[in-house]
Amino acid sequence: MRNKYKILVFIFCTFSIQFASAQSTVTFTNIDSILNYAQENSATSKNSEQLQLLANWQNTSAKFGIVNFKIQTSFSLINNILLPVTFLPGEAFSGEPGTFKEVTTGQPYIGNLSVLPQIDLVNLGNWSKLKSTKINQELTEINNLITEKTLSESIAAAYYNILSLEEQIRITEQNLKSSDTLLSIVNNKYVQGVVRKQDLNDVTINKINLTGKLEQLEILLKLQYLGLNILCDIPPDAQIIIKDDLDYNSQFESSLYTDNQLLYNASLLKADLINADLRTNNFSQLPTLSLLGFSAWQQNSTVTFFDQDREWINSQYVGIKLNVPFPDINKIILSKNLVINREISLINAEHTKLYNEMTNTQMTLDYEKAISQLKTSKNVLLLKEENYEMAVQQFEIGILSTDRLLIAFNDLLISQLEYSSAQAALQFSQSKIKINNTIK
Repeated sequence: MRNKYKILVFIFCTFSIQFASAQSTVTFTNIDSILNYAQENSATSKNSEQLQLLANWQNTSAKFGIVNFKIQTSFSLINNILLPVTFLPGEAFSGEPGTFKEVTTGQPYIGNLSVLPQIDLVNLGNWSKLKSTKINQELTEINNLITEKTLSESIAAAYYNILSLEEQIRITEQNLKSSDTLLSIVNNKYVQGVVRKQDLNDVTINKINLTGKLEQLEILLKLQYLGLNILCDIPPDAQIIIKDDLDYNSQFESSLYTDNQLLYNASLLKADLINADLRTNNFSQLPTLSLLGFSAWQQNSTVTFFDQDREWINSQYVGIKLNVPFPDINKIILSKNLVINREISLINAEHTKLYNEMTNTQMTLDYEKAISQLKTSKNVLLLKEENYEMAVQQFEIGILSTDRLLIAFNDLLISQLEYSSAQAALQFSQSKIKINNTIK
């Protein structure tokens, strides 16, 4: 039995070691490190690269489409198993008048090779397509920047939420230890008959509430890590480690602002793209002029294909082709729709300009608000700490009630949590402005 037990322990330990070694870790030391990781590994960034590549290929296709050079080539080998029969008057073959002679015509083996090159000399529709693809390239690039900026802001929000929650957990754990000390003091006073059972119950309830709050914070922290995992496309079996803390001693600039115009520029390009599509549709209804040629080789034989005793007969021509399209009601209606959509896009562009300016201003105001909130919460915290220290001293000498002591205790906890939240909000606000000043 002992040997079996040792074997089971050995197998368990072996699998535990293998599992631990198989689980990878991803470590981040600051916000820049995680943004760089997302830029290289997130599905959003990879999709943006593919969209830009697609837009580039569309532009390349439009460049080659300007001249619309094409060669139609065909090659055929025909075996006439049954040749056509023609009935000729018999007189032509010294026969009786009124009679006919069956004559088989044609060649059993026919080989054909034809080449028909064509190139457009005048095609305004294809020229306008090149303009559309260039605008689409620029629009795709700006849309990718907007996507990157939005992703970076979401990652920064999750990152500083994690730092804030970890700080709140640390504060709550410290206060939970203080709660144990407070419970011990009240319990001793209860044993001595100094305080009531109700006072002891209130302190116990306060500790239970703190324990529940700590559990809730830990759950929220796990959810934030899960969100960060999804945003950055970190492998699900990887453990995320953040070696960073809220910096209470960091120096913040008194004023920060951004002039990010990505949204407005994107709206202008959308209007330009619709206008380019309108030009393309209108020009596609105009005549086109093309230069074309033709060269063909044919070999006829009664023996076999590729008969060495037969020559390939060549025929050629060159010419100019004018293609005049018939008026298309669908294209006419499409032009009308594009004119309306262009006007709508221009109106939206003006609205987006105002929204863009408001967003930039709001980020500055949020930053100033965060600075003010941090200063306020710090001053309040200092006073709450002083109040709690005095409350403990007064309680120990019996001149302060238990409920007033608990009020001072909870006020201090709330102030500590608000101060840490204000610090995280300020760092996030600063980071958001820097992201908008970098990705533009």
